[in-house]
Amino acid sequence: MAVGIGLRTAHHQAWKALRPRVDFFEIHPENYRDTGSAAYADVELLRRDYAVSLHGVSLGLGNAELDSRALSTLRELTARLDPVFVSEHLCWTAFGGRHFNHLLPMPFTSETEDRLASHILQVQDMLRRPLLVEPIAAYMRHREDDLDEVELINNLVERTGCGILLDLTNLHVNALNHGEYPRDFLERINASSVREVHIAGCHLNSFPDGEMWIDSHDSPVPDSVWELYGEMLSRMGPRPTLLERDASFPPLEELAAEISGAQRRMNLEADDVFT
Repeated sequence: MAVGIGLRTAHHQAWKALRPRVDFFEIHPENYRDTGSAAYADVELLRRDYAVSLHGVSLGLGNAELDSRALSTLRELTARLDPVFVSEHLCWTAFGGRHFNHLLPMPFTSETEDRLASHILQVQDMLRRPLLVEPIAAYMRHREDDLDEVELINNLVERTGCGILLDLTNLHVNALNHGEYPRDFLERINASSVREVHIAGCHLNSFPDGEMWIDSHDSPVPDSVWELYGEMLSRMGPRPTLLERDASFPPLEELAAEISGAQRRMNLEADDVFT
C-alpha cells in the first residue's frame, strides 16, 4: 500500500539527491500554473520516477461558482501528469469576486449538498475521473445545520460517485474543538469510498477568550492521530497515506522516515501500491 509526502518548495532540490523511499508526492496545482516555469520542469522530472497526486486548495466546491482559473489549471495538470488522485476540499473560498485565501466551513444543509453535488459532477465530467473530496478542519459550526457531516458526505458519494480523502488530523482537531467523536465518524462514513488518507501535525493555540486546536501542518504527527490511524486501519484496512507538512520544514529524509511509520502499521509490501 502506498505512502507519500507533499512536495514543497523547500524540498525541490533535496528529492533529486535523496530519492526518498516513498511511493508518491502530492502537489498543489495552484503552485504550478505556469507550465513553462523551472518549478514545473522539476515536477515533470519527478513524475518520471514517482507517482503524483493533485490536491487543490482554491477551486471552491462550496462557492456560488467554481473558480475558473483553478478549474483550468486542474484540467491542464491532470492531462499532463496523469495523477493517481485528484482531490479538493469541501469548503468555500470566495464570494462576490473576493478570494479569502482560507478553507472556510459551510453549513451542513440540503442546499449545500445540492451545490456541492453539482460542482463535483462538473469537475468530474471535465476530468473524466472521480474527484476525492476532503472534509476540512472547521473552526466553527453553523446554527442552520440540518444534516451532520457524515450524512452530507455519504449523500455526495451516492449522488456523484466521488471518493473521499479522509484527513485524520482534521477529524481529530474537530473532535477536540467541537466535542465530536472521531470513532463515530469512522464507523458511519462510507468506508469503501475512502481512497486516500492524510495525516499531519496540530497544536493548541491560546486566544484572549479561550483555546482552540489548529490543524497546523508544522510539526510531527502526534500520538493521538497515530492512534486514530490505527483505528482507521482496523475498520477500513490499509489506504494510500500522505504526510502533510507546510511549515517548519525538517530535512526531507526525516519526513520520509516519519511516513514510513504508516507503512509499518499497514504491514504490507510496497509493491501493492494504489490497489
